[in-house]
Formats: sequence, structure tokens, C-alpha cells
Amino acid sequence: MLVCMPAKTQFKRILVPIDFTDVSQRAIDYGRSIARLHDASIVLAHVSEPVNPIAPPEVVWFDEFTATKKDEEQLESKGAELRSLGFRAETASLTGVLHEEIQATAIQQQSDLIVLGSHGRSGIARILFGSDAETVYRKADCPILVVGPNAPPVEERPWHPRDIVFATNLDPDTAPAAAYAYLLAKEHQATFTLFHVIDNVQSSLDEERSLKFDQALAELLPEHEKPVYSARTLIIGYRLGSTIVDFARERRSDLIILGAHPAAPASTHLPRGIAPEVISEAQCPVMILHSF
Repeated sequence: MLVCMPAKTQFKRILVPIDFTDVSQRAIDYGRSIARLHDASIVLAHVSEPVNPIAPPEVVWFDEFTATKKDEEQLESKGAELRSLGFRAETASLTGVLHEEIQATAIQQQSDLIVLGSHGRSGIARILFGSDAETVYRKADCPILVVGPNAPPVEERPWHPRDIVFATNLDPDTAPAAAYAYLLAKEHQATFTLFHVIDNVQSSLDEERSLKFDQALAELLPEHEKPVYSARTLIIGYRLGSTIVDFARERRSDLIILGAHPAAPASTHLPRGIAPEVISEAQCPVMILHSF
């Protein structure tokens, strides 16, 4: 069992990858709202793809120079806009593989939160184009707030989630993520619910496993902290992601928190798993946590 204290829930350096679409603008808006609450700095990062080695050299040079200059101008314009509003904002123009560049930048900048937008692709579009957002959140080491296509626009005031759902399989190894989610809810004075979904109607909740999870969670919280939260277990045979989304929608939750396992980049072209399904359908942002 992994036993360690959860990462800090105070965000001081926020990284926002952008591609100049409406989706990434909404990610900027969320990053701005969170930065306002925590008095955090913001780094806007744009990643350009490497040069195509097949094209003639003169075409490559001209296209790369033109595209790079345009992207840098747009990027700096976004950074200047944030600074004009009083935010501490930097920009990073990068070239390379998206998830590698974002991960390296997050480490270099000591980012404690990544905020990114997702188109929530499914079906043939997912198979053909994959999901850049999923590639990033499956590789990043810090918490990632994903703003999906159905998440509402964020208001100008500081972002304060009031109802948080943490979806879990009650594996004791996920206790650090649960502890982080609980402390985040406590910081915001938000209602906190542990939601456990069984993916087979023949399964039953393992009481011993549940007790081990509760014990692991208690060990990670501050001394004498008695966690106060509600817990719900639902047995269902299909579409776990939609079940989580429906539960959060009924509660009018404004944040869903999920754990995620690392995966190969090719997995982003396969049929959607639980996390991509939740992100695509949720009517609120989704925070992705790895083991701390």
C-alpha cells in the first residue's frame, strides 16, 4: 500500500496548455479564476509539432517560420491580456511531442496544477485524431483540471467548488488521491461524496477491502482528523462513466475527481475508458489525480 501525505491543495503555479481554440480559452478562464483565488501565477504554453522531414527544405522553412511567428504572436497576446488584468503571467512557446513538452514544462515551472480543455472526442473522430488532453493527463505528475465540452463557463469571481464527488473503486492504493480530494473539499467547505460503482451486477462490495481503504485514508489525514463525508455504492453492469456523470448531475456537483492510470499514447485512439467518458459528458470540470 502506498502511504504518503497528499500533495498540497494550494495552487501557486498553474500551467495552461492552449491551442487557440474556444476550448483552450475556457481552460484559460478556469485557470484565471483559480489563480485569483490562490494568488497564483499562470504559465500559458503552446506546443507546435516538429517539422515534417518529407517536405522540401524551403517549404519547411517558410511554413515553419510563418506558423511559428503567428502562434507566438497569439500566445504573447493571451499572456499580455492576463497581465493587463493584474495576473502574473508568462508564456512558453514549445516544439515537440505534446505530452512530453507539457510534462517537461510542468516540472521546470514547478507547476502544482495543469488546466486544459478537452473536445471530448468519441467514435470515428477519436480513432482518427485521438485525444491530446487524455495524452497529457495520463502522463502528468501533478493534478490536472480538465474542462470538457459540457462544463459551464466559469464566472469571473474566484472558483469555489461547493459539491465534490470522488469516484473510487475503494482500492487502498487510491487512498492518497481520496485524501487529496477530501482536503480540497474541506478547504472550499464543499460537500464531499465518495462514490463507488461496481461494474458487474454479480459483484458485491468487499467489506474487508472497504475497511482497508477507510484505514488507509484515515492514516493520510491530519492527526485527530475525523473525515466527514457521505458514501454511495451503486451496482451497475455497463457505462460506468455515464453513471458517475448522472450521479454528479443529480447532486448538481461542480467538480468530479477521478484517479487515472498511466497508459500508452495509442490508448487515446481506442474506445473511451471511464475518465474520457466522464470528461466528455460531465456538466462540470473533472480533476484527474495520480498516486502521490
